[in-house]
Amino acid sequence: MLQTLNIQNVALIDKLALNFVDKLNVISGETGAGKSIMLDSLSFVFGGRADKTLIRSGENKMKVEAIFSMLDDNQKEFVFNEVGIKVEDEIFISRELDIQGKNICKINGELIPVATLKKLCLKLIDIHGQSEHLAILDNNYQLNIIDNFNSESNNYLQELFDLIENVKSIEKQIEQLGGNEIEKQNLIDLYRYQLQELNEANIKENEFEELSNEKKEMAQYEKINENLKLSFEKLSKNNFSESASEQIYSAIKSIQNVAELNDKYKNITNRLDSVLIEIEDINEEIQTALRNNVFDQDRFEFIDNRLDLIKSLFRKYGGDFNSLQKYKDDISNKLDFLINGAEKYAELTDERSKIVTQILSVQDKLSLVRKKSADKLIKELEIELKNLGMPNARMGIEFTKIDEEYSYSGYDRVELMFSSNLGFELRPLNKVVSGGEMSRVMLAYKIVVAGIDHVKTIIFDEIDTGLSGNIATVVAEYMARLSKNKQIIAVSHLPQICAMADENIKVEKFSIENTTKTNAKILVENDLYFEIARLMGVGKNENGINVAKELKINSNNYKNNLKN
Repeated sequence: MLQTLNIQNVALIDKLALNFVDKLNVISGETGAGKSIMLDSLSFVFGGRADKTLIRSGENKMKVEAIFSMLDDNQKEFVFNEVGIKVEDEIFISRELDIQGKNICKINGELIPVATLKKLCLKLIDIHGQSEHLAILDNNYQLNIIDNFNSESNNYLQELFDLIENVKSIEKQIEQLGGNEIEKQNLIDLYRYQLQELNEANIKENEFEELSNEKKEMAQYEKINENLKLSFEKLSKNNFSESASEQIYSAIKSIQNVAELNDKYKNITNRLDSVLIEIEDINEEIQTALRNNVFDQDRFEFIDNRLDLIKSLFRKYGGDFNSLQKYKDDISNKLDFLINGAEKYAELTDERSKIVTQILSVQDKLSLVRKKSADKLIKELEIELKNLGMPNARMGIEFTKIDEEYSYSGYDRVELMFSSNLGFELRPLNKVVSGGEMSRVMLAYKIVVAGIDHVKTIIFDEIDTGLSGNIATVVAEYMARLSKNKQIIAVSHLPQICAMADENIKVEKFSIENTTKTNAKILVENDLYFEIARLMGVGKNENGINVAKELKINSNNYKNNLKN
């Protein structure tokens, strides 16, 4: 059960601590006083949406803490399996959000993800807001109602989940083998075409770079030729001077005349001999380059086309030579696998067929269990609806099959059918139910499943919408009955529900020091009678207070008789 709720800096609340009893807790207050803030705080600490606009004006962060006590074995086991924390009878949950959007969730001081917090709180609490009135109109939610009513459904759903996961694993393997025969042949044709394309291209390592350089050089043919000629002329004999070789040779002859006088002159002669040899070699190389520097238009066009082909294949298969080679190796292996994988394909296809047969069998069993469970659920719902002031209410559940080979939830699609008036045929609930009727349908469902699920705390956010008079009294009595086995926290405007509470909490808004705050207090005796009178609209005079006292006394008598 939810024992304590601490709220800090949420909207109009600066600091608030609430303690709840393990029976019926009712929160009341004027419209706009801040009851919704408490529900927002509860939703936040239980993993709901983190909304920075809820942070109190002028503050940097908000924080909500919740203490749960009287945990059962199922809840303790879940905490240990999901969070790795061994707990006894109590668990401490906290969540804070700062103005930058940083979100911190903890369980018993250990950091956890919000997703884990959400899953844990599904085991601890059931929040029934006005939005759930709409949820019951959804076909998937209606199917969950039937499954939650009979635990045998969950066994089949788990078996179904495991089988479908197995099938999906097999289907993935089949997909790797090429899928069905048509898909497989298409892949074989594709891989063969790609291999042929790559083999015919026969691209060599570094070919792209080498051809790019050759093309660049051919594009500069005229510039290269001109400069080669110029260099040759500078080194060769012309009409105005001797060649470089001749001039160096003359220099050697001159130095040789004094070489015998000092070794250093011999060294100069030797060095000039080396220069002469190098210049003659360079000159010969320039001449060869000039002879070979011939522009070949056909070669230029071949290079251009070859580069376009290589670039095209690089784009298709990876971006460079190494990626292209890797892709080629990969599809060679895949092609071999596809061509020689017929036996494996047949084996997997057969295995899939057998498991799908098992799935269909489980879905049949699940559907039978649901239909049997649905009949019992409908009977119990009709009994509770009659007790809730709807003596002519009738319900039904219409089953149809979805058009899918298999589904994690089975092949059933259900439609809750409803009629509140004698002589009128059953029609889909979402077509005919009113707001007040929907509240009672949901309450009837909660009563019916109260002894089945493990959640010990239920929060009702104005489930009394659209109710009044004798029906409000009946609903209050039902909440009292429900609180025998569950902790109930209800936000309500009905005096009958307020009077039936084991703990009354009033939310009030007040102004102080140029700011507005929301607070809450436990109501006892006169304060409680004043609040009941306010909700009844009878005034806070002596007569009004007496009427409120009488309603409270009658409510207490009803609860005492329930205990007996």
